[in-house]
Amino acid sequence: MLKAIIGHQLITTVQYTKEELLKLRKSSPQFLCPHCSAPLILRIGNIKIPHFAHSAKKSCPYQSRKETPVHIWSKALLYKRLSQLYEGVELEYYLKDLRQIPDLFLNVKGESIAIEIQCSTIPLSEVKYRTEGYIKEKIHPLWILTQPVADSIPLKLTTFQQAFIRFSPDLNYFLLHFEPAKKSFTIFPNLTPVTTHLFLHSKRIVVPLNDFTLPISIAPPGTGDSTLITDWMKHRQKWIQNKIHYSSLRNDRFLKDVYEEGDTFVYLPLFVGLPVLPHTVLYKSHPVEWQYYLWKDVMKKKQYFTKEMLGKAIARRVARGQIEMRNLPLSDGGRGIQMVMNDYLTKLEELEMVRKGEGKAFALSIGWKCPHNFTEFQQHERDFFSNWKHILKKH
Repeated sequence: MLKAIIGHQLITTVQYTKEELLKLRKSSPQFLCPHCSAPLILRIGNIKIPHFAHSAKKSCPYQSRKETPVHIWSKALLYKRLSQLYEGVELEYYLKDLRQIPDLFLNVKGESIAIEIQCSTIPLSEVKYRTEGYIKEKIHPLWILTQPVADSIPLKLTTFQQAFIRFSPDLNYFLLHFEPAKKSFTIFPNLTPVTTHLFLHSKRIVVPLNDFTLPISIAPPGTGDSTLITDWMKHRQKWIQNKIHYSSLRNDRFLKDVYEEGDTFVYLPLFVGLPVLPHTVLYKSHPVEWQYYLWKDVMKKKQYFTKEMLGKAIARRVARGQIEMRNLPLSDGGRGIQMVMNDYLTKLEELEMVRKGEGKAFALSIGWKCPHNFTEFQQHERDFFSNWKHILKKH
């Protein structure tokens, strides 16, 4: 921890230079834990920044936290920056009702904010538990990921790192990442999954620590400079080829469903597996899979259908484990199924594949037809891309 009590005064190591702390330690004062009043040791080394630690095992709310050098350093940097902007920034503040200690706690324009810096992998259930606890107490949780993120195109995120994806009207689904060594934040906006762990995104936004504020003030990135749409079909085709090469009909439920329906997997129509921004990130299953099930379960069978019918069809597949939702504890996925339905129908309307009927109903503009050979598929591509190119111009 970075703070302790000396006498009746609360101090933090961030307030002093290394030389000042060495001099303070030499004077042999008694350092006490602000959470449990147990004796603390002031550690001053060459790896971690100066910090306090319990001198013996003690039942303390803070004792269970195992902090890496990166975690302590990140906390100190953010504390210094936020203290320049706001009054009353609390370091390692104990919330009695929740029995939780966020790294930083402050109030901005009447809103309480708890900042959690995450370097190591912890159970996602713990992230969800803490998040729900803060929200219940009307505290806004701000999780900041410092765990190294693979610098790749598309962006590669582990299941744990994906848990820090959140939504905003300007950034859509985005990841906020902090690199203390560079003293800067990187925002990856408009995240769009192409596989379980690979994500396309708009141009990354770098925010120097000295420019960091709450709420994060940046201009909306837009999607004009991205490859979200233009590169999509290439990634869709790669996913299909990998599915063929690395899956077996006997063990792959989806391939078996396509085969039993009488359709040809490699020639599935291009309107199955569309990038439906922004909410497709909520689905762990590939768009080819959940969109095919929509056509198979509803669109092929019903002359007229509604968003609610599509939502219920997907919900049944989710309940059976045939479609997976992504675990995003920082995002409200409760309405995710219906939001993705809205995105998909909007895209199909743009492609003139469906049209609005009476009331809330929709109807197909053309019937379902899955090409059965390469020649038929080439003709389908020509017809599809004559409409698709107009969508590309919009983006």
